Amino acid sequence: MVPARWSLWATLVAVGVAVALRRRSGVPAMVGALAVGIAVVGPSVAWHVHRLHSGELPRLASRHAGVVAVVKLVRDPVPAASNPSLLVVDATVVRVRAGGWRPAGAPVLVLARGSAWRDLLPGQRVQTQARLSPPRAGDDVAAVLDAIGVPTLVGRPPWWQRAAGRARAALRRACAGLAADERGLLPSLVEGDTSGVPQRLRDDMQITGLSHLEAVSGENLGIVLGVTLAAMRGVGLRRRTRVAGAAVAVAGFVVLARPSPSVQRAAVMSAVMLLAMMTGRRTAARSSLAVAVTGLAVLDPFLARSVGFVLSVVATAGIVVLAPAWARWLGSRLPRPLALAIAVAAAAQLACTPVLILAFGQLTPYAIPANLVAGPAVVPATVLGVAAAVVAPFSSTLVAPLVWAGSLPTAVVASVAHRFAALPGAATTVAPPASIVIAAGVMIVLLRAARRAGAASPREIL
Repeated sequence: MVPARWSLWATLVAVGVAVALRRRSGVPAMVGALAVGIAVVGPSVAWHVHRLHSGELPRLASRHAGVVAVVKLVRDPVPAASNPSLLVVDATVVRVRAGGWRPAGAPVLVLARGSAWRDLLPGQRVQTQARLSPPRAGDDVAAVLDAIGVPTLVGRPPWWQRAAGRARAALRRACAGLAADERGLLPSLVEGDTSGVPQRLRDDMQITGLSHLEAVSGENLGIVLGVTLAAMRGVGLRRRTRVAGAAVAVAGFVVLARPSPSVQRAAVMSAVMLLAMMTGRRTAARSSLAVAVTGLAVLDPFLARSVGFVLSVVATAGIVVLAPAWARWLGSRLPRPLALAIAVAAAAQLACTPVLILAFGQLTPYAIPANLVAGPAVVPATVLGVAAAVVAPFSSTLVAPLVWAGSLPTAVVASVAHRFAALPGAATTVAPPASIVIAAGVMIVLLRAARRAGAASPREIL
């Protein structure tokens, strides 16, 4: 882990560079733009690193102390990839007893076993006996807490988490009679639980560049927001009412789907756009993306290490920077809806390619046509899946036709993944140093394409 003082020194240097290059253009201005980002996020990095290394919990972890802890769950318990019987829980220690009760307030990774942990919801507080140990170097937690025995519930989760938990469980029950692919994929598009997705489908979706559809993402939130605004506009609601209704829809979906990095990015962008809509102003997608990324990096700088967050950001950047110009060029040769669909799929995939190559060594040569074919099915699958999740806790009779209808477009997505994954060369991978060379080449193409598309200059960003 980088010491906190290094982050502070980097912040001071970045501020100096930004001021020195404030009025310059070209490459120095690009350096200045980067310096501004470091200057904004640097203090947050220093504070987060200091928080992980100071206080009672890291000291106890260094001694592998046995404690009694009250922890508050941040996310649902999930099975460990290497051992399904072991549950991994992101949580915050509220207080800890090792001789006497002391406040903590530090993030931890809980390792737990047993069914008593499996169905706990975010926001639930539990008391448990545990043994602490230091985290691995670079982890974004203050300690690893190995829970012992059955947890004791302390209070209840917030009502909205209880409602979301009931909706998720009811949706999974309603999907139990579907074929394996649809049974796993439809709930994952709505509430982010990928545990039921068959391994073959997971592999095929990664090979074909459709893995962003395997679990809920910012795309799904965008669909919910767009459909909600269109429906309220269609019935003639006033602008402020539409904004309020859309904000409720976004918040509800974030709770239902869980705030993954991609969903967080989309939620903040949506909030910026809704705020602009409320005040009667127009806001560019680029500005919303910049605000979302900077704000989230300040709140949680460790998001920068999340491959899912990085892919979400670069895909969105590719769409807002490259897709409009490409759609205009294609629009002179193809019908406008088709031109826009091709431009969006191509821009997002090309922007993600360097990250995919460097992170996974995956070339995904059929990603653009696969996304183009599967893309139209995502909208009805998401809308019907969300509707089913809302109805499922109240009526098994009404939810059945919604689940059946939602399974049809979901089956299309799965079929596209299987068929494109079977094509020659679909599973092509590359290893360093070839992967680095290819990623660098794609980056050069992207930068040239962005410049020709009229991307904002670094001086405008500053």
